[in-house]
Amino acid sequence: MKVVIVEDDMVAAAQFKNYLERYGNESDVELEVTHFTDAETFLKNYKKERPAIVFFDINLPTIDGMEAARKLRERDTAVVIVFVTKMVQYALKGYDVNALDFLVKPVSYAEFKMKMRRAVNVARANETKALYVPVDSGFYRVPSDKIVFVEVEGHRLKYQLVDGVVEARGSLSDVQEKLAGHGFLRCNSCYVVNVKYIEFVKGYDLHINGYKLKISHPRRKEFMRQLMDIYAGSFREDTEGG
Repeated sequence: MKVVIVEDDMVAAAQFKNYLERYGNESDVELEVTHFTDAETFLKNYKKERPAIVFFDINLPTIDGMEAARKLRERDTAVVIVFVTKMVQYALKGYDVNALDFLVKPVSYAEFKMKMRRAVNVARANETKALYVPVDSGFYRVPSDKIVFVEVEGHRLKYQLVDGVVEARGSLSDVQEKLAGHGFLRCNSCYVVNVKYIEFVKGYDLHINGYKLKISHPRRKEFMRQLMDIYAGSFREDTEGG
């Protein structure tokens, strides 16, 4: 599990490295730790690092930890963020960027261990298949469990997420291949859907998370067979009038 420390105080960074090593040994969790002294360098190297957990000091040079977290959230909605600060009131603003938690300096190992355990649990829960989607400004990490469906329009893809929309370049066939084995099915030439969000099927209408999509005639039999296999018979098909 990749962990990044963004901390300009070398003493504090060394303490965190020791804490992480100790936690890894005690909890039998293999951690790969990288340290950056400023957020700007970290953000430039983020695509290469792709950490599961980031510890952000709030008081950083050039770009402070809070602003860096906002920029990070534009690229990755799943990475676990924990703030480290001397000022609790600043850390409370972390909920604006969906930070998991915060640590107040000086940090004891007991407090660190408790927060780290929670961060590891959330990071493991996030270890679903994730797509790195090419967008105009670079890339965007999309966890598969947040995708309701993917729609193609020409050469553009629209990822309908539970909490928003991401538009990107690409082909639907490539998306289907990358998501194979993760509960995604193609219902027609325009949509790949996440079966966990399907509410019911009525005739050729697919009701999914408040949306109504169409199942094509040629695909319906195979689509329903695959859907029933996934749900092992627990899926409800509404046959009334269809």
